[in-house]
Amino acid sequence: MKKSNVISLSKFLARYANLTGKDLVNLTHDEVKVLFPQIKRTSFDYVDEHQDEMASGKVALVSDGKKVVPYFVPEYDFEHDVTEVIRPKDEPIKKDDTDYDYTKLSIYELRTLLRRKFSTPKNQYRAARELEKRGVVLHKKYNRRDYKKGESEE
Repeated sequence: MKKSNVISLSKFLARYANLTGKDLVNLTHDEVKVLFPQIKRTSFDYVDEHQDEMASGKVALVSDGKKVVPYFVPEYDFEHDVTEVIRPKDEPIKKDDTDYDYTKLSIYELRTLLRRKFSTPKNQYRAARELEKRGVVLHKKYNRRDYKKGESEE
């Protein structure tokens, strides 16, 4: 089995299952097994025993980018229309853009707004300003000269 005999999964599905679409590139072998049960797989033992079927084009080695699996090439039927594969888009992550009364929040709550993964930059900025007004140190200052003086005195 040469590397040149391997075909991509998207190209295989476009040619033999009459599918199109840019989401076809993202499909894996496991998804094809569930979505298209009419497309049959085979084993590498079968391919080794029946090299003539591989040479005649009845079996194809198909790669999804991670692994290579041999498939039986389905009979091409010209009567079917082209089907487009479309994956549903994931819901975008919504950031918390609620208005807080920063003067009533505790220091702990303001610090969590700074670290919060989905907090908006506006909330982070306002929480930082409120902490500065209260005198909470957000960044520890490091004075290199003082550190060197401490070393030289010892």
